[in-house]
Parts: sequence; structure tokens; C-alpha cells
Amino acid sequence: MSRALTLTTLAVSSLALLVSGYTAVRLHQSQSAQRVITARGLIIQDAGGQARVILGAPLPDPLSKGVTQGPRASPLSGVVLLGADGSERGSYGTADVGDEASLTLDDAKGTTEVFKITANPDRGATLVIKHQNSTGAMLTSWQGKPELIFLNDNGQSHYIRPGTAAAP
Repeated sequence: MSRALTLTTLAVSSLALLVSGYTAVRLHQSQSAQRVITARGLIIQDAGGQARVILGAPLPDPLSKGVTQGPRASPLSGVVLLGADGSERGSYGTADVGDEASLTLDDAKGTTEVFKITANPDRGATLVIKHQNSTGAMLTSWQGKPELIFLNDNGQSHYIRPGTAAAP
């Protein structure tokens, strides 16, 4: 009986040492500067628990005061910044359709993109600056040549293209 007890004790002790060693190695790996975290998303919250930064592939639909404003035009992977009330205040990402990259800054309500840069490998780039009253300006190379477009608050557009007269 003494021999069986000694062998059992030795086996259990060896198993405990193996588990402890494995746990120590895994703990060291999780704290290593070489570690890689793989995830589809990350949400960073403020002290009150409100989401303020979302990193994702894909990102969720746009939010205004925490309420979805409908689907994005195309799935977007990247980062979204949210205001204290949960409204989307800006994003940087790449679209799954069309290979576009975009950077946006939104109004305080999260309903109007007041600044937007879009880059498309096949169609050039576009910069849009907009006010909440619908006035704005757009500089684009979308159609293969530079264009400058002004939009006033009554919806009237003024275009400037190479070879044409300047806007009034």
C-alpha cells in the first residue's frame, strides 16, 4: 500500500508541476511585447460606460445618440469616434466595396458629414466641406479632371472646371 501511495503522490505532483509550468509559460506569453491580439472588434468606453471608440471589421452602422441611422452605404472596416452622447463624430476606414478609403468628421448630432475625404484607386480623390445649412464646397478629381463645386443654401451649384469660366 505504501508503494501505491508513493506512486500516486509522485504522479499527482508531476501533473501539478506540468500544469503549473504550462500556466507560467502562457502567462509569460500573454505579457510579452511580442504578443498579437486577434479580434473582429474592440470597443473603448469612457468612465461612464459610453462607447467612445469602435475599432472593427466591419464597423457597426452609423449612430446618432446611440440609435442606428440605417445601414452604411457599404460595409466599412476601420475606426469610429463617438461623442459623449453616443453619436458618431467621425470615422476612418476602408470600404469593402469599391476599395475606397475615407476620413469623415461629423456634426455634433452625428447626422451630417461636415468634412469628408474619399480616395478611390480608380477614380481619384474627393474633399467635401459642408455646413449644416447645406452650403459647402467639393474639390474632386472623380471624373478624371479637377473640379471645384460650390453649393449655396438654396441648392444652387456653381462649378469650376479647367477651361471654363470661374463661378460668379
